[in-house]
Amino acid sequence: MKHGPLLAFAIVLLPFPTMAKEGAKPVCEAVPLAEPWTSWTQSGSAVAGGDSLTAPRLILGKPVTVTLRPVAYVQYAAAPGKDAGKGQGGLFTLALKSPARVGIALSDAAWVDIVDGDMAVAAVDHGHGPDCSGIRKIVWFELTEGTHIVQIAGAPSREIRVMAADARANQPVP
Repeated sequence: MKHGPLLAFAIVLLPFPTMAKEGAKPVCEAVPLAEPWTSWTQSGSAVAGGDSLTAPRLILGKPVTVTLRPVAYVQYAAAPGKDAGKGQGGLFTLALKSPARVGIALSDAAWVDIVDGDMAVAAVDHGHGPDCSGIRKIVWFELTEGTHIVQIAGAPSREIRVMAADARANQPVP
């Protein structure tokens, strides 16, 4: 039994991811996210601070779409680790009641630092967000209790989505 043109036609009709152009990532639909990122799609907005005194507060688990500033108008608490003189940036505060491993998720390319006093805290891990989630990158930090400065630098556009999340949100309750 020959399958020739009929089989070829059937194969063409099978669902394949849509490609915007050759070599591009497949276009996909939003996916449900696991903890601690389940609230990533909620709405909220803020304007990034130009210095630590005007920096709005990030709240764990509450994403915000942020309007950034040209980096020339940002007084960073410590020199950004990268991209200090390019693009858009801004400052935020993050207060913790107890030590935590915190991830900072961004929807677009940008450099993110967390600063205590005038010293940047070393990141302990980083990676991409889940496919089709809208999270481009997540940078993880081990933080002490208290208030920290979150710095963004080198973003290509004035708007970016930001969310801070506690890794313990992914842990079962004892």
